[in-house]
Amino acid sequence: MQIFENTRQLAQRLKNMLGLKPLLAGAAVLILVAIILVFVPASSGWLENSLYDYKHSIAAEYRNADPSVVVVGIDMKTLAAGVNRWPWPREQVADALRLLAGLQPRGIVVDILFQNSDTGAGDEKLEQTVRELGNIILISILEEKETPQGVSLARFTSLQRFRDNALAEGFVWGLIERDGRLRSFRTRDERLNAQSVAIQAYQKLIASDSNSVTSFPHELPVVFARAGGGIPVLSLSDIAENQDKYREFCRDKVLVLGVNAPAVHDYHNTPLGIISGVEILAASIDTLASGRIGRLVHSDRFYRALMLAIGLLSGWICVMSGYSLLITPLVFALFAIFLTVFSEAFLMHIPIAVMVITWLGSCLIFYVAQYLDNLFNLRARQQEAGNARLVQEQLLPREELQLNNWRVSGLSHSANELGGDYYDYFAVNDRYLLVIIGDATGHGIPSALAMAIGKATVLLGLENGFTAEKLAGALNSVLFRALRRKLMMTAAILWVDTETHKFEYHNCGHPYPYLLKHDGSIEQLAAVGTFLGTKDSYRPGQPYCGSLQPGDRLLFYSDGLIESFPGAKDQDAFELFREYLLKRPKKPVVDACSDILANHPHKFSGQPQPDDFTVLMIERG
Repeated sequence: MQIFENTRQLAQRLKNMLGLKPLLAGAAVLILVAIILVFVPASSGWLENSLYDYKHSIAAEYRNADPSVVVVGIDMKTLAAGVNRWPWPREQVADALRLLAGLQPRGIVVDILFQNSDTGAGDEKLEQTVRELGNIILISILEEKETPQGVSLARFTSLQRFRDNALAEGFVWGLIERDGRLRSFRTRDERLNAQSVAIQAYQKLIASDSNSVTSFPHELPVVFARAGGGIPVLSLSDIAENQDKYREFCRDKVLVLGVNAPAVHDYHNTPLGIISGVEILAASIDTLASGRIGRLVHSDRFYRALMLAIGLLSGWICVMSGYSLLITPLVFALFAIFLTVFSEAFLMHIPIAVMVITWLGSCLIFYVAQYLDNLFNLRARQQEAGNARLVQEQLLPREELQLNNWRVSGLSHSANELGGDYYDYFAVNDRYLLVIIGDATGHGIPSALAMAIGKATVLLGLENGFTAEKLAGALNSVLFRALRRKLMMTAAILWVDTETHKFEYHNCGHPYPYLLKHDGSIEQLAAVGTFLGTKDSYRPGQPYCGSLQPGDRLLFYSDGLIESFPGAKDQDAFELFREYLLKRPKKPVVDACSDILANHPHKFSGQPQPDDFTVLMIERG
């Protein structure tokens, strides 16, 4: 597959650039991070909990609570209606139980701990009530503490007289995690051979098969249900005011009685926010009654390793397949959402955070590797381009040419590392001057190649004694065959007889040169001709023939100087350039070329040079 080949080539290039030791060191660091993620659950705990809470809060709105569970709350209204402050005397608790028993419930789970003795009459009345009703389930509290001697477990229970007469007794043990939130509860403790009150309520009051509780894990997530309002929460005060109103609703239900008044402070932080302890207990019973037995495998090493592998693999595929920076996170987000929905639907809470972290990490690593590769390649290409520019500069004449009181000089400023403008001049038989200027279309390497081809053709033509007309034909033929119409070139060829001072100017689609007369006037010399490299055969146009007087100059240039000349749209750029030349001081040929380019208005615009700038000047002294 191409992705494997891309990865192999990238690794090989990084090895060549950085060496083997840095790559091995980086791999060792990554392996260490992977080991930490797999064996240290706390390394991803903050993100794991956040994802769990977010998905659970959304899913809770679509879950229906089991209809057999109802919360009866001792709320602020109930406390305000009584004459006694909380905790109530046992007589009042007994009266509340008898009131609820009048609703004919299946059973009553009392989320109140009767740890200490009250008045003799009060304890006697409560004991008698629990015995007579026969369907009361009491709670105890387990407390686990870490001491210098190890972990100690303490159990706080109601008085034995109440426990002996109750239907059952179980502990309440919600697991508070490091961030202070309660997400799960303990179902049993083997050390004390004890079961939770949720298990006892499910086994004694709800389950048809009491043996099914043995299959429950020791720790279960509390699965909250909020569809349709969730588990009903009734006020004990409202029931006392109108018992008949709630009798049918509460008939054959499991009533969970507890304090939900904020003043008592029996509240805990959960994925759904702050919830009273009695509602959390009811939600634990509902979790069992509705069969939503989830599995918490956040800390399981196998699943953490599996999610890590999926994250690494998906990050590698996304980056090395060449997906864009927009598509890569979109594809992964859809995959992560699918896993989140899947895990919540099946209540198998896998360590998705490990996958997210490793995906982000692997994407970052591969993107950085590609960035380094591109950076080194760019620098290598820049160095190669610099070397190529040095070579290209050697193709252009560097010194002024003087022959029989004639002077020729040129100068070129490329827009990029490599230019497509070409100029040259030669002395032929100590009498004639051959002057040529060319401009290949485009920029960079292709145009530079056309320029090099032109130089080689001109040199070969000189060795074979080509005339200016024949040289234009040779340039056309070579460019056409070598570049297959991919590029074309404009050119101007000047042949000067330095003894008679006459010249012959051939135009091949190049801008017309300016004749700078010794009296300060300027005019353009027009000659018709077609581009080079567009057709197999070349038909030259009629050349312009003339002569120069002492002090006259001919200025050839590339079209970049004209096209980049600032001015209004309705102004003629050639006329603006002509006016610009009139303002330039008359300097020696070499200095005049430098002056024209250095003071071109575009140089002061602050914008990048759009095209190559080239000037070529011939003067009769």
